[in-house]
Amino acid sequence: MKYHIVTLGCPKNAVDSEGMDGLLTAEGHTPVASGAEADLIIVNTCSFIAAARDETISVLQELAATKRVDQQILAAGCMAQSHPELIAAVSGVDQLLSTREWTRVGQMVGARTSANGRELPVIGLSPVPAAAPTSMGYADWRTTQIRRTRATPSAYLKISDGCNLRCAFCTIPSFKGSMASKAVGAILAEARELSEHGVREIVLVAQHLTDYGRDLGLKHGLATLLEELCQLLPEDTWLRLMYAYPHAISDRLITVMAAHPQIVPYLDMPLQHAHPDTLRRMRRPPDTERTKAILADLRAAMPDMTLRSTFIVGFPGETTAEFRALLTFLEEVQLDRVGAFRYSQEPDTHAATLPDQVRPHVIEKRWHELMRLQQQISRERTQRWLGRTLPVLIEGRGQADDGRALSLGRSWRDAPEVDGQVFVWGELPIGRIVQARVVTTTDYDLWAEPLG
Repeated sequence: MKYHIVTLGCPKNAVDSEGMDGLLTAEGHTPVASGAEADLIIVNTCSFIAAARDETISVLQELAATKRVDQQILAAGCMAQSHPELIAAVSGVDQLLSTREWTRVGQMVGARTSANGRELPVIGLSPVPAAAPTSMGYADWRTTQIRRTRATPSAYLKISDGCNLRCAFCTIPSFKGSMASKAVGAILAEARELSEHGVREIVLVAQHLTDYGRDLGLKHGLATLLEELCQLLPEDTWLRLMYAYPHAISDRLITVMAAHPQIVPYLDMPLQHAHPDTLRRMRRPPDTERTKAILADLRAAMPDMTLRSTFIVGFPGETTAEFRALLTFLEEVQLDRVGAFRYSQEPDTHAATLPDQVRPHVIEKRWHELMRLQQQISRERTQRWLGRTLPVLIEGRGQADDGRALSLGRSWRDAPEVDGQVFVWGELPIGRIVQARVVTTTDYDLWAEPLG
């Protein structure tokens, strides 16, 4: 069978899509570049917030509108788990596969359904278990399946799934379940495999990265894992950490990060807010002073540390004073990269029951104000690199308006897909890390000349 996978949502979904891709290829099925060529279209769905669900439904409707009689559409992933009734209502969707059961995708291939699309075969829609399945689970596929050739020299590596936190605004634990860590040995095997296939940057992702290994009985799970990875991987391989819960960042973790050059001085810590009262309503740690101390410790240990975070504006009960405190926090700590979400009232969350829901036009105004402030901060943080030299991972080639050759890449300051780029003059080999001197800066991007 010919299949095509459409991935929506976060990097963790991308890892699962790669898993389905590997399993189907190993079973003799053929990947194709577009849905028009496919016998089976798999949509790996996202259910993070209402906007993500709307996008999922829109994509499914568009695919169903042009679906051939001999084609099937399989909706997999988070929304298939959390809102199967919404997906089943889309005429033309044939099958559902829940988020933790993607390793069983081969069982779905070739299954036939009723023409009206109402009685859909479903795998994995029983209540979410507290731990990963005991058979080959969501995270173990690469121990037996080789990843196909990648378009870029960067790859995500998911080290756990689910989450033990119960933040007031988040629905993820309701369909992902509690955190389940992948075994250290399985992660090392996957990392070795990626390196052997030419991957130069491995991005560790999880719902709660700094909680890794707690369910395995590891006291300093992430720090221990990083030390093992650095012993295994070549010295010129980058390791990047995404989605670290701030108050779980220990002194040992900081020491390990600073001691190993393979671990790039970059950390993504979704802080969500800075005012203690807002954080309490969010069911997040309200100690903003401790957060500031952690940021200071990271920068003291790694002076060129790049810090990224995300925040929610317009959370229920957010007063003008609380929002101003968030802006003051941003001005003080000078984060390099910031993303902001407009609060989305998610059903079945504690936040949806809170009084004093902020009006949409106020949320919109605050979002724009925060982003204007952060744009100025980002511009100033980027300007610090003018005239300096830094390594750049080359990922593609292009051409400037004047016809000169241009290479596209990222420094360790830039996470894939969410941060800026480095444009390096000249035609450089894709997949190589080159040294380049910065000659121009913009709000988020750098322009550089290669050295040597």
